[in-house]
Amino acid sequence: MIWKSDAEHNHSGNVATVFARQAIGNMKKHMTENIATPSASQGTVVVNLSGHVQMALHKRASLSRVLRRHRQIKAMGADKETALPPIPIDMNFLIPPRFQNFLLHDSGHGQERILVFGDRELVGALERSDLWIADETFKVVLNLFYQLYSIHFEFVRRLNPGAR
Repeated sequence: MIWKSDAEHNHSGNVATVFARQAIGNMKKHMTENIATPSASQGTVVVNLSGHVQMALHKRASLSRVLRRHRQIKAMGADKETALPPIPIDMNFLIPPRFQNFLLHDSGHGQERILVFGDRELVGALERSDLWIADETFKVVLNLFYQLYSIHFEFVRRLNPGAR
């Protein structure tokens, strides 16, 4: 059998694929550091990629699944089995210490309790934004909670954190 020397190598690696993998790593990093959704992380990174690198990325649904799994793994506790604390059974539950920095307001215990969660940096950006879009839902909240409100805004031109 005759082996070709390295000088006769007949193909090269796909540079766009390498940059696409690097972009996925950047999305994971952004999502972890900013408590961002997979969609927001994708938007933040993809907007700065050239066309050939964007074409090398996986389909959006596949990429979202990878990012959700990454977030799930990063959120796991020390036991590596539970991603979140147990579901509260009454209105007197305490916010676990690892989520305290995400709690912006707690009106106190009782039936009329209001909790506001968010990122302090994004609240500052919300203050400077010209466009706000509010949404509410009764369907995707735990039975303990009555309603979930979310506020979306234009972070930078054409980029809305948390928007789907």
